[in-house]
Amino acid sequence: MAFLWIVLTFVGQVAVICKGDVVYHQTMSPFWLESHASYIDSQRTTTNEQITFNKGSARHALLLKVPMLLPGVVTSNSRLTVKITVANDVTIGTTEESDNRYGVSDGTNFIGFHVPDKASYVNRPPCYGVEGPSGSGLFGLNYINRASTKAQDSFYPGQVEFTIKLDERWGSCYTAHDAGYTNVAKFNRRLVISNGLSLEVYKDEANERVGIKYIEVIIVQDG
Repeated sequence: MAFLWIVLTFVGQVAVICKGDVVYHQTMSPFWLESHASYIDSQRTTTNEQITFNKGSARHALLLKVPMLLPGVVTSNSRLTVKITVANDVTIGTTEESDNRYGVSDGTNFIGFHVPDKASYVNRPPCYGVEGPSGSGLFGLNYINRASTKAQDSFYPGQVEFTIKLDERWGSCYTAHDAGYTNVAKFNRRLVISNGLSLEVYKDEANERVGIKYIEVIIVQDG
C-alpha cells in the first residue's frame, strides 16, 4: 500500500502528515479572532456572544484575515479539503443589509462563497460561489452559480457550511433550507497552497453589517 507523507518543520521540530490527517483545526470564537487575526476591520464591536462588523465607508471591504497554514508547510501539489462552518447573527441577516463572503486565500487569490441577507432571497439562492484577487477589498470578483435554483424556504439560517476541495477547484455550500440546500461552485482561480493559506471574510456594500458568532475551520489532507 502506498502512502503519501508530508514533512512539516516547526521551530526545529518535524511533524509527519499522511493522507487523511487533519493539518489544521480551529474553532474561532469572537475573542480568539481578536487575538489571532492578522487583520481585522476597525468598525466592529466584540462580546463573548459575537463579533459585529458595522457600517463602514468602503465597498467589498476585507473584514478579517486569519493565517492558517504558513508558507512551505504543504507542497503545491498537496490535495487539501477545507471545511468551514460559520454561525451568523440571524437578526442582522433577517432585518438588515448583511451580505458577506467567506473563503480561503493564498495571499494572491481568494475563492469562497457569498452568503446574502434574507432580502436577497427574492432573486438569489442562499449561498453561491465567489472568487477574485485577495486584498483590502474583493474587487474584480466573479460570481459562480448565482443564478442557481432558489430555496423554497425563506428564513435566514443561523449556520452555513462550506467545503472547498482545493486541488479540484471545486466547492459546495450548505444551508438548512428545504431540508438541506446545496449549491456547487467550480472555481477558475487556483490557489498556490505552498504560499500558505489564510481564512478571509469580506462584506459586500459599505452599509452592510455582519454578525459572526464563531467560525470553525478544518483542513484535511485527502487520500
